[in-house]
Amino acid sequence: MATATEPKVGGVSAAPAKTAPGNPVSKSGRKIGGVSKKAAHELAAKPVGGPAPAAPAHADFVWNGGPVITCPMIYTTFWGSSWTTTPSGLSEAGRLSQFCQDLVASQFMNVLSQYGASNGAGGGLFMQASFVNSVPASISDTDIHNILQTAINSGAIPEPPANNTTHVIIIYLDSGVAVKDAGLGIAMCEPSGDNAFGYHYFFKTAAGNPCYYAVIPSLDDTCLKNTGCGGGGCSLNLGQTQEQRRTQVTSHEFAEMVTDPAFPTGWFGPNSDENGDICNGESAFITVGANTWDVQPTYSKTDDIATNGASYCRATAPAPIPKLSPGPASITAAMASAQHMANYRPFLPLPTVFHDANTKQTTWDHNEVQRYMHRFFYPLQKDQVMGNFTATLRQFADILDKKK
Repeated sequence: MATATEPKVGGVSAAPAKTAPGNPVSKSGRKIGGVSKKAAHELAAKPVGGPAPAAPAHADFVWNGGPVITCPMIYTTFWGSSWTTTPSGLSEAGRLSQFCQDLVASQFMNVLSQYGASNGAGGGLFMQASFVNSVPASISDTDIHNILQTAINSGAIPEPPANNTTHVIIIYLDSGVAVKDAGLGIAMCEPSGDNAFGYHYFFKTAAGNPCYYAVIPSLDDTCLKNTGCGGGGCSLNLGQTQEQRRTQVTSHEFAEMVTDPAFPTGWFGPNSDENGDICNGESAFITVGANTWDVQPTYSKTDDIATNGASYCRATAPAPIPKLSPGPASITAAMASAQHMANYRPFLPLPTVFHDANTKQTTWDHNEVQRYMHRFFYPLQKDQVMGNFTATLRQFADILDKKK
């Protein structure tokens, strides 16, 4: 969770009051998982100069038996009108989707492999981007659940699987959308009372399946100033670009969401909180191809054990860090094979989709669909590949519907 004040409150999962007896409780008392301004207990947890400790600094950070996302499949969704009404908005959305695509391809994943969250770099997929308009200016977490459900109902976002260890959603809000939820103690990019930079949570869809998501606010200068961060002393600062803030918070939330999607039943410590919280406010970079991105390092329990608490925050590892035990079940052999052989990547990302939160209707950009199909068949025309191509696709769809 990324929060802006102490105690940390950004980042939502199952509230402790609703968890089974014996589940760990956050030291900060927060109800959710996410990103904050550095809190006192986070600052105190960092290793400092002097003799190295004789034991891991975060021995309480363990797997608590809950779900872990073993093969992250990311869907980005951009809420608010400015993403689609300005050229800069479309460009920013494209950059953030590219960041998510690069994140799962990068050595950042080699750090998360120790928790069973993928098998390392390239162990995840960026699936699709969507845009959601007609979003109210101030929304609660319940509103977020409802909008996501309508997007699922209309096909803008797929229904997550019953035992969801793959699908995650990253919601990016524009500057015209703020979050305020008194019950969860969250206020993001509101004119006053801001206390969070991002959070992650989950809910059960109408079909009864767990839907895991993270929420990243606009994090523009006004948003930071509303949190009281104009003078510094926060995990984000005015010296960063808006994109750097967004990617840093995204990496924090993503690392927590895939290792502890049903807070706090995954990888979590009652004193340490989640892996992103332990390293909150740290900054590093990843490079994938021609792109270099600002990220937050995440906690490595393997390094913490190996160094007796002297060093444990890292953004990359040259090879996948071996899986810790005890931990969640390993990624299935079939999915691992598909990842290594890149069976899915020629089909990804899927065409961008558009959803209206008011009318609850979903539409597709015709040019985007044409470009997607052109990518598969060029230099051939579609009817040179298959006679009456569009009619054949309709027949395929009918066959698939009958199989349901």
